[in-house]
Amino acid sequence: MSSEQEAIVVGNESLHIAVDIGGTFTDCVLQGERGFRFVSKALTTKADPSIGVMDCLASAASRLGVPVSRLLERTVSFVHGTTVGTNALTERRGVRTGLLMTKGHEQAITIGRVRQKVTGLSEREKIHVTHLAKATPPIVAPEFIKPVTERLDKNGKIVVPLDLASAERAVDELVEREIQALAICLLWSFVNPAHEHQIGALVRKKHPQLFVSLSSEIAPRLGEYERCVSTVFNSYIGPIVGSYVATLDRRLKEQGMKCDLLVMQSNGGLTTVSAVAGRPLLTVDSGPAGGVLGARFLSELIDQKQMICADVGGTTFDVGIVAKDRTETDPAPVIDRYSYLVPKIFVKSIGAGGGSIAWIDDGGSLRVGPQSAGANPGPAAYGTGGTDATVTDAHVALGYLTPEFPLGGTVQVRKDLSEEALSRLGKRLAMETIEVAAGILSISNAQMADLIRKVTVERGLDPRKFALLVYGGAGPVFAAFLAKEIGTTLAYIPSESGVFSALGMLTTDIKLQEESSVSYRLPIEGSDLEELNRQFNALDEKVRKRFQLAGLGSGRVELVRSVDMRFGMQVHELEVGAPARDLSLEDARRLGEDFPSLYEATYGKNSAYTAAGIDLVTLRSSGIIPMTRPDLRAGEARASRASLIGERMAYFPSAGGFVATAVHSGEHLATDQRIEGPAIIQRFADTVVIPPHAHAVVDRFGGIALTVE
Repeated sequence: MSSEQEAIVVGNESLHIAVDIGGTFTDCVLQGERGFRFVSKALTTKADPSIGVMDCLASAASRLGVPVSRLLERTVSFVHGTTVGTNALTERRGVRTGLLMTKGHEQAITIGRVRQKVTGLSEREKIHVTHLAKATPPIVAPEFIKPVTERLDKNGKIVVPLDLASAERAVDELVEREIQALAICLLWSFVNPAHEHQIGALVRKKHPQLFVSLSSEIAPRLGEYERCVSTVFNSYIGPIVGSYVATLDRRLKEQGMKCDLLVMQSNGGLTTVSAVAGRPLLTVDSGPAGGVLGARFLSELIDQKQMICADVGGTTFDVGIVAKDRTETDPAPVIDRYSYLVPKIFVKSIGAGGGSIAWIDDGGSLRVGPQSAGANPGPAAYGTGGTDATVTDAHVALGYLTPEFPLGGTVQVRKDLSEEALSRLGKRLAMETIEVAAGILSISNAQMADLIRKVTVERGLDPRKFALLVYGGAGPVFAAFLAKEIGTTLAYIPSESGVFSALGMLTTDIKLQEESSVSYRLPIEGSDLEELNRQFNALDEKVRKRFQLAGLGSGRVELVRSVDMRFGMQVHELEVGAPARDLSLEDARRLGEDFPSLYEATYGKNSAYTAAGIDLVTLRSSGIIPMTRPDLRAGEARASRASLIGERMAYFPSAGGFVATAVHSGEHLATDQRIEGPAIIQRFADTVVIPPHAHAVVDRFGGIALTVE
């Protein structure tokens, strides 16, 4: 038994647990107060993800030789990142949702904006007219959209009074059509929410079974279409997400957990089960946010201030940026062709991962993804019913993965099944099995590198000046290849890269946010400054009330303010910090200095254009309750042990074929150990591939720094 296992089994330290659900694997991290760490993985159970969570805990408990209840009884925080809401949106498995909109504007979500036809498409897809269509099926059917007689002007003044009786009739008609949720989005309601509140109160009283979302609460920002989409999204996934987190919380407590389940949000904070029940949209894409938070923590630890975060899972490839201890906020995230308005850490994704399926297009060319085999049926190599060739099958055929070393300690791959799937594809392409596998590797690398360039080069950033942080179960296989593709020389793989997003969730705090659209141009003074302070104070009060409603109180809440700013005539904003007090003239002036500095730090020297003027477009107040965090910094010098455990043939494009490749045990690596390529390092949750003309050095935290020539 290792010292870490002994500390958990016979010790009495408190535990912090984080579980992240991915498309293929569910990842779990058990972290002790004094630094010991234990990880486990289990296949994701798509039909009921909570089963995968419990399987993951059971796997950890079994390897430790203790019952699950023993672990949960000593747990002081349990953090969870879920894909339930994301999957419900992308796979159209949400509930039947009705929508009320101001009369004359009821088809705004159906018509969309001009750019909706290209929103969410790759550059390749945009050039084909056949792809220029709206999301199908629509998130809310046109027959479930009803008009409401009312109208406010841009200042919130009532132009047409609310006809509450007609609104009631519209809701009754929708209920007769068996809707399960309702979204209410009226013009200018974020300025004056009175009409929405009246309808909401009526519906909740008369039809308490309905899940109801008000746009003035979910997305109180300018942008009728995006605000409507956000509100519909929230209702569409509300009953599903709320039921899921409540069920998981109950199951964990039945097994002995005494603390409350905390849920990861896409804005980088944690929230409670009760808060998620009202705003489930905040959980969408929360898993990738955990990885970026982990990267922010790690950047300081290893003294790398500029990092590209590359998360390669079984289903998706996610890219984010950490620069000078800052994460970026995505002002208008996209999911399944829809833009929506929710505070979200900047992460861009494509369908590329270990489970991505290789296929042949109409022109006879080999393509990879975005379809994924997921956990069920899984890649052919898993032997669980999948027959399509995937990226994982290519890795098996190329010698990077082996049947002798189960993935995540549980999944034993079968080389014969991988080669059969690749061979079937090869016959159609008139290619040998290994040629197909090498082609899949090359295409996957190119697709991932393209996304990294989109996130960096297209936004004025030079990827060569960043370190590439690679994590996720499939990430370390790609690390060196990706670094070479984008031109950076350093790729860093954290010690627990296979569960890194889960680990990152232990670095954040409970966080609730409120925001509101505004329209100010610097300099701000006089009555404008007074009004801005009034709006900020109103947001602060909303945040405090949300903490009280969540049962957390407001006494320990720390308020943090920020402003989204942009140059005149621009459409993209940057978030700038503001003092958590009434702003003075000097504070307003300082905002005018901070924004250009941040702009140039983000997009390059001399990119700021102050002559265009500087606008304030969104105010944001964030309430934070700091969590008691475990010590994630603990790093000890690793004793020198014989890490070399054998040799096998592996394929490397730069070598022109298969070469003898050293195989090392990740558990036996020593601090400062240098490993020359070609080599493979096998670790519990991942496999690190080191090509020829590259080398790796192990640091005191167990991370692996890959230098690519």
